[in-house]
Amino acid sequence: MRVTADDVAAKAGVSRSAVSRAFTKGASIQPDKRDHILAVANDLGYRPNMMARSLTGGATGLIAVVVGTISSPYESWFLEVLSQDIRSLGMWPLLVAVAPGQEIEPALDHALAYQVDGAVIAAGSVSRALVERCSAHGSPVVVIGRVLEGGGVDSVCCDNRAGMEMLVARLAATGRSHIAWIGGRLEAFSNVERYNGLTNALSARGLTLMGTRNGDYTVDSGMMQALALLTGPNPPDAIVCGNDAMAIGAISAARRLGLRVPEDVGICGFDDIPAASWEPFSLTTVANPVAETVQEALRLLTCRMADKTAPAEIVRLPPVFRQRLSM
Repeated sequence: MRVTADDVAAKAGVSRSAVSRAFTKGASIQPDKRDHILAVANDLGYRPNMMARSLTGGATGLIAVVVGTISSPYESWFLEVLSQDIRSLGMWPLLVAVAPGQEIEPALDHALAYQVDGAVIAAGSVSRALVERCSAHGSPVVVIGRVLEGGGVDSVCCDNRAGMEMLVARLAATGRSHIAWIGGRLEAFSNVERYNGLTNALSARGLTLMGTRNGDYTVDSGMMQALALLTGPNPPDAIVCGNDAMAIGAISAARRLGLRVPEDVGICGFDDIPAASWEPFSLTTVANPVAETVQEALRLLTCRMADKTAPAEIVRLPPVFRQRLSM
């Protein structure tokens, strides 16, 4: 049978309201009385009902985390760092995983029903309507990985265009001129920015893409699209991929065809996931700074939780070029 606050009150010889104050940060209660109540509660195995507390206007300590496919290398890495940092603030992440093609609104509505104290949305194709739905629930929201047009929403995003400029500078330095692009989902914010950044940087050097294909950010899709490019009548001497997972797939495709990387074809990615530095790949890429992104997102979120009227901030984090052996 579940232990209730009434059970703790009876055992501790105090009122039920005293039990509530003992578990409420900043509430008026003598320190020795609080310690006594908490000790009794611990002996009984009592835990306060966070849902009931939220209904009376209290904080639940829950932060909704909306992410895409958590099996992808970047998102699983990002989620690990974000979850750890949320816990370091004394709060708990409530995961809302929404795979591409799934409807995000019902899942998010279910999470918001738990009266979360805030939400971090790290889904690249999230719409403004979805963010406004969160705001309508009264929950502070920070969007990661994209900037919503029109402002008014706190956002943290890597400077994708600057990252592509770094990669193109490396392409030019190695004399590559027959360049192909493997992008991700067309509607994804990062895909749009990285593609535009790539084509603009190439154009500034008098270069154009000789071919473009789109995967779904997975290793398998990168391999499939790279095989199509490298077995075509006019194969590229370099392939730029929209993320590291597809770039790793492209390296595997080149090796399957007996091509040397980077001698026969140079390959680069974006994100700098942990596997990018592994010896079998040694992937030249651009670091999309995970730790800094999480720190900024939680800074914005805690500021928004403290003052919902503060002006929205957009933070663009600088990428870092990682030159390795694949380009």
